[in-house]
Amino acid sequence: MREVSRAVSGRTQGESIAVVLAVLVVVCAGMYYIGSLFGPAFFALTLVITVRPLVTWATLHRVPRPVSAVVAILIIFAFVIGLFAALAVAILQLIDTLPDYSAQFTAIWDNIRALLARVGVDETTLIDQVSASMDTNRIVSVAQSLLGQVTNVGSVLSVMGLTVVFLMFDTARIEVRSRALSRLRPGIADALNGFASSVRSYWLVSTVFGLIVAVFDVVALWILNVPMAVTWGVVSFITNYIPNIGFLLGVIPPALIALVASGPWTALWVVVAYCVLNFVIQSLIQPKFTGDAVGLNTTTTFLSLLFWSQVIGALGTILAVPLTLFAKALLVDSDPRSRWINVFLAAGDADVDDDGDEPRAVRDDDELSDSGAKGREPEASTAGDAAAKPAR
Repeated sequence: MREVSRAVSGRTQGESIAVVLAVLVVVCAGMYYIGSLFGPAFFALTLVITVRPLVTWATLHRVPRPVSAVVAILIIFAFVIGLFAALAVAILQLIDTLPDYSAQFTAIWDNIRALLARVGVDETTLIDQVSASMDTNRIVSVAQSLLGQVTNVGSVLSVMGLTVVFLMFDTARIEVRSRALSRLRPGIADALNGFASSVRSYWLVSTVFGLIVAVFDVVALWILNVPMAVTWGVVSFITNYIPNIGFLLGVIPPALIALVASGPWTALWVVVAYCVLNFVIQSLIQPKFTGDAVGLNTTTTFLSLLFWSQVIGALGTILAVPLTLFAKALLVDSDPRSRWINVFLAAGDADVDDDGDEPRAVRDDDELSDSGAKGREPEASTAGDAAAKPAR
């Protein structure tokens, strides 16, 4: 593999990296302008990849390929439509409930202003601006605007639906194309197979942990007698697909409702319950499984969240990890000369072999085995000399 690296002439590795970064800037700028099309299409691609094993399993059990493909399409449609419908219902319930707590919101804000006045804080203009922003009608208008964005997903769903249908039937006999790609471009074939496996594991792990977190949240909110417990459980399930910061987005609405409905102590217990459940499960346990499944560390997933949300918008927060995996497969895993970048992307301590293989975990056993091998080299040499002497 070192010989391959030496064979590349005419451009230093620093210059190659600069060229690649420049091309990526141009590509990302183009994706920014077509984000409304690229995002839903890529989302559809990842969903088709996720349910693809189901089609293969049904085909092996003598189910006609068109039938298995239609069933897979229906499963994808049910998942996506259910996700958007649940979010729309949650926002509708929030809009219907907020006006009932208008007096409580006003009383809480008046108490805060009185407290600030007692401690000597005199920021009249700032307080008036914040007080105006705390108006329930303004909060309702923001929620209605968000509902409008959710209901304005007809074009997104249509792009996703058509892409799913076309991809599902085009990949009905993907095995032949996969074998052909493996013969023509084995590096790219292996990288794309790794991407498919990683993105499938990511969606499955995120969905399972999202359901677990949602159930625990609903039980905790029901015990604390917080209104709309099931609604906040649905919100918690959806925000679980947002890496790193999904927990923070999911705890704010139920904490505010608990504050105005039952008082500060209930709101505090909601925050504590979410910290114990969501933070431990989403931020400590799930990243371990997600990292093992996709091979990305926590810093990489967080930076990818910030980056892709800027490139393709809100959908980029959900597709941050799959998009990063796809870019990694094309730019890093497909070329042995670029696999050293995995040292900075992989979860845990990793090392790269001289032959350009994937990063492997560094263990104390490796050091012991290396030192043991080094310690045995003189013995092997001595034994070899002893065996060679009688031959002479």
